[in-house]
Amino acid sequence: MNIEETGALHELIIWTPFLLGGFAMNILIAITAMLIGTSLGACLALLRLSTHPRAIKLSLLLTELTRSIPTIVFQFYLVFMLPTEFELPGTSIRLGFPVWLIAALALSIAVVGFTSDNLSKSLRDWRQGDHGAAFLFIPSWTSYMLIIVIASSTASIIGVSELVNRCNTVVNAIGRTSLMLPMYLYACAMFLLFCYPLIQLMRTVRRQLERRIQQGK
Repeated sequence: MNIEETGALHELIIWTPFLLGGFAMNILIAITAMLIGTSLGACLALLRLSTHPRAIKLSLLLTELTRSIPTIVFQFYLVFMLPTEFELPGTSIRLGFPVWLIAALALSIAVVGFTSDNLSKSLRDWRQGDHGAAFLFIPSWTSYMLIIVIASSTASIIGVSELVNRCNTVVNAIGRTSLMLPMYLYACAMFLLFCYPLIQLMRTVRRQLERRIQQGK
């Protein structure tokens, strides 16, 4: 290992706590997006199982709209449309509207469509007594959350201090362009080490559920 590589490794070690703080923000954005999107998507899924044709058509229309909105574009839209702070009704208390929440709201749009499609099928299977097939929604939901974790890196473009944004901050602070490649590879490794084990776990869970479904037939 030459002097330059040793220096890069030293910088990565020093800045690791700072970078991990940014990665924690990625996780927070993803979890928030999944909670919001799943809640709204569950409402659409229930509407799709309604006996009222208009409710079904409305849910299908809204689901299709969520598939058609680019989340990156929606982030910029929300940045300009939502206030940086707001006043609680009936009080003089003013609260800030964090930019990370804007990123989570934008990403939740994709989750709405995913949940509407997949949960409606799982609910239908449950009502038909096929509980094993219904539970397949859980590994699918978890795997999709990992996609949102990766997609949360786009929040850097609106100034969220997440992992990619902090990588840029470190490179600029040190002033060494030679550190860019190892820094971003380090960020990729963080995403990989977090996502890959969970992906494998969900694949195992899915295989076990599918095996049980086959045995029950």
